[in-house]
Amino acid sequence: MMPSCREVSRLLASGEVDAAPAVRRVLTRLHLLMCGDCTRYSRELRQLGELAREALRSPPDAERLAGLERSILIRLQAAGPPEGPAHHS
Repeated sequence: MMPSCREVSRLLASGEVDAAPAVRRVLTRLHLLMCGDCTRYSRELRQLGELAREALRSPPDAERLAGLERSILIRLQAAGPPEGPAHHS
């Protein structure tokens, strides 16, 4: 039986396609040939993995990190205190 998009996306996200039984691998690849959404999801997961590996290989850029920190602080200060229920002790 052909796997659903949900089943394929779970298998892709777990990274266990290659470790799955042969029939499951074939059906998953067949599903990917027919389903543009799952194919796009597979490609996005692969790209995300590549970007993560690249980020781990590259040392952090101290100047860029400091700039990001300043930007976050400025936005937080501009937003003011968070709204929400008052907390009483």
